[in-house]
Amino acid sequence: MSETPPSILNVDDYNPSRYARTKVLQQAGFNVTEASTGRDTLRIVAEQNPLLVLLDVNLPDMSGFEVCHQIKTDPKTKGTTVVHISASSIQTHHQVHGLDTGAEGYLVEPIEPSVLIATVKAFLRARKAEDALRRSNDELEWFAYRVAHDLSEPLRTVTAHTQLLEEALAGRLDEKTSQHFHFVVDGAQRMKLFIDDFLKYAQVTHVDRETAALDCEAMFGHVLSNLAAAIQSCGARITHDLLPVVVADPALEYVFQNLISNAIKYQREGVPPEIHVAAREENDGWLFSVRDNGVGIEPQHSESVFDIFRRLHSRDIPGNGIGLALSRKIVKAGGGTIWVESVPGVGSTFYFTLPGRLQHTPRP
Repeated sequence: MSETPPSILNVDDYNPSRYARTKVLQQAGFNVTEASTGRDTLRIVAEQNPLLVLLDVNLPDMSGFEVCHQIKTDPKTKGTTVVHISASSIQTHHQVHGLDTGAEGYLVEPIEPSVLIATVKAFLRARKAEDALRRSNDELEWFAYRVAHDLSEPLRTVTAHTQLLEEALAGRLDEKTSQHFHFVVDGAQRMKLFIDDFLKYAQVTHVDRETAALDCEAMFGHVLSNLAAAIQSCGARITHDLLPVVVADPALEYVFQNLISNAIKYQREGVPPEIHVAAREENDGWLFSVRDNGVGIEPQHSESVFDIFRRLHSRDIPGNGIGLALSRKIVKAGGGTIWVESVPGVGSTFYFTLPGRLQHTPRP
């Protein structure tokens, strides 16, 4: 069975140019559909899902820039490759604007047929590679889920039956045997926590993350509720500035919880944790910070502390070396950066940014 020719939507309101381009593409073996307006383009993209759209910038009903923006913001069509083409909007600012609104390329006419075909093939190769990577990521996520699920069940069984056995033998166990039971349960629980965090890490990717309006004040309250037992047990004092409403990945809550949880865990001996969370507008985004008075981090570890499975302290402090790596992955997926400034024996401040994700909402 022969392979289906790649589908291309050729959009131009000037009939002679559209006809000539279609003939060149068809002779090269592509399956070409035509459109002359923005509305027809959006309809055809939604109905036929072409691999690539050659999109004229100047259309009679709307600009090609707006058409591209609508294609790229629709979850069903945002994976479509869009290449602008124009004979009149050829200035640098036109090209920059076209690429900034989501197009993968910008061609200036006149363009030699051989160059057009080579360019189209190059974009289609990139699209094919991207699709293959996406499928690979989906398979990896499915595999991670299956591994996590299949390991979690026997771990729960080990924990539950060990605890039942210990209860059944209550009063007949010496101290050493009781300690062995404790080691089994503790090891199983550590493994369960590791599996859960590893699954979260595998699920967070740098593309196609859904965003939503997030009230960081409410999120902060939820984090404190989750950490209530740890906060109470160590007498931690946690303060915060007024936090904004932002448009971001809901996984941002994990970042807050991990940074505050770490500030509690890595306290100085005999010194109750003091933690302050702040946020301020900076450039076209937000700069968040979580400051503590804990043990601090040596300067040579300020980068490696974000590496997955990296642990700077002994097993006496619970953790698996995934939390900061996952936090960095979440922040980077949103286009931000995360870093730490620290003085050993004095404390650390973790900073992270959320660029271009502002949403001002009046507060009482």
